[in-house]
Amino acid sequence: MQQRTWQVLRLLGAPLLLGGVVWWAGPQAIWDALRGADGRWLLSGLLCAIAGNVAAAWRWGELARWLGHEVSPRWSVAVYFQAAAINALLPGAVVGGDLFRAWQLQRRGCPPGAAGLSVVLDRLSGLWILFALAALGLFGGVDQPEMQRLRVLLHVPDAFGAGWLATALLVTVLILPLGLLLALATLAGRGARPASRRAKAVELLQRPGGLNQYLWQAAASLLVQLFTVCAMICAARAFGIALPAWLIVVTTAPILLLASMPVSFGGWGTREASAVVGWSFFGVAPALAVAAAAAYGAYALLQAPLALWLRPDTGHDREPGGMPRS
Repeated sequence: MQQRTWQVLRLLGAPLLLGGVVWWAGPQAIWDALRGADGRWLLSGLLCAIAGNVAAAWRWGELARWLGHEVSPRWSVAVYFQAAAINALLPGAVVGGDLFRAWQLQRRGCPPGAAGLSVVLDRLSGLWILFALAALGLFGGVDQPEMQRLRVLLHVPDAFGAGWLATALLVTVLILPLGLLLALATLAGRGARPASRRAKAVELLQRPGGLNQYLWQAAASLLVQLFTVCAMICAARAFGIALPAWLIVVTTAPILLLASMPVSFGGWGTREASAVVGWSFFGVAPALAVAAAAAYGAYALLQAPLALWLRPDTGHDREPGGMPRS
């Protein structure tokens, strides 16, 4: 009963949150912003979002192959776009799409542990580089007036130099995945037989070529997130938001992190609220922040029909371990 009540509250909370943000920013002001949007910037943002999803699909497919299950680029792109459509249209933010990807891998004969691990590592890889880009973006704001406002917002003492803080944050973010992988290997067997799940997780994470895969994932995720932040910058520029590009890069990380929380439909509500909170501090009108965040969310909706057009190849069904079915 408690679980069902929580699910109902979550389903009701997402539209209520979005409605509250729209009401606070002003429906008429938001409508006026949408009517005056620059279509060229909006189209550029959509193209960046599509390119980012294609790159993310290739990244995930490569990760699945490293974990021992062969998938074609065509299959990974098709399934990834279908998962993105689920994320955009159904409750649970990215959870539904991630479960769908893992399920599709299992349908092709991939062991459940490897299928789930591929999705978890793929998601962590994206967040990792997104925050690394945010740290890099801080270097662009050194000695800029917006940096001082950011320091006040984050309660950073004046004694700490912006350059040193950016360097420390970047190094921390780049090293953090190693600790997460170790923790994942340790927690995988908690509550299970020590010699089964934990050993299997360690075996998967210690496959040959791990360092090369680590570097490849970093490069692929960098490409994905460059497209992501470019899509956000285009959405902002479409509504005349004049924030420096480095600041949009920095603020995109927390905005998208909150949008990925499993408490809404496709991030609607949480994304707009976080954009208003983050950008209003730098003088952006709430209506413009809501419009830009909504435009970014619309990119995912506009890509959903591609999931109906794209079809995974079905001629390469495989047994667990990537061997062809007889």
